Parts: sequence; structure tokens; C-alpha cells
Amino acid sequence: MDVFQTFANTSYDFLTIVRGTVAGDTITSTTQAYGVFKLRTGMNSGENAETRQSDATLHIRPTEPFIAANSGNLVGHGIRVEGKDYVIVGQTAGDNFDTGVREHIRVTLNAEDFSDYE
Repeated sequence: MDVFQTFANTSYDFLTIVRGTVAGDTITSTTQAYGVFKLRTGMNSGENAETRQSDATLHIRPTEPFIAANSGNLVGHGIRVEGKDYVIVGQTAGDNFDTGVREHIRVTLNAEDFSDYE
């Protein structure tokens, strides 16, 4: 069993973002896919301060075509899921240590608004 068989899958759109153009950051394409989305909201307590936590994560199948189209680097692109936009700020590989097979790619998401970029 893998993460996609264990947890509920959610529909999402991968947003290919081109940054720093004359028109600003623009969405050049969208690709619909299914993955395991985990929303995290709330407050984190530090030594003497509380900060807002808005990181969410998404487990992506390693066979999605947009991974190869971006040379495996998804950081800086976007995700639209459950009516909200997120920017990918981190990426890790989920490899099976016994077989060495990549089972998923986990991306860390921060809330973003791409509505002005389309």
C-alpha cells in the first residue's frame, strides 16, 4: 500500500507559473490531478511569541506529466485546491527504502492569491 491507497485523494490543479515577466507572474498552464492534501491551520507557540501556521502539504504521484515538464523542480509553481491558491515553497521525495522506488513527492504549500495573474 502507498499513501494514495491509504488516504483520501483530493482533486487539485497544478499551476505552471512564469515569474518576473513584463506582465508580472503569470499562470501559463493548469493540469488537473489527484493527490493527498493535508490542510494545516492554527497557531504555533514559540518561546515568547505565537505565530500563524498556514502550511499545507500535498502528496503528488511521481508519474504526473508536469513533474517531468519542470525538470522535477516544482518549487515556485502553484496549486489550486478546494477553491484556494497555494505556492509551492518546498519539495521532498518519498522513496521506499526497501525497494528504492519513488512512491510520491511531498510539497509544502503556503497560501497565495493567483487571481490577479490569470
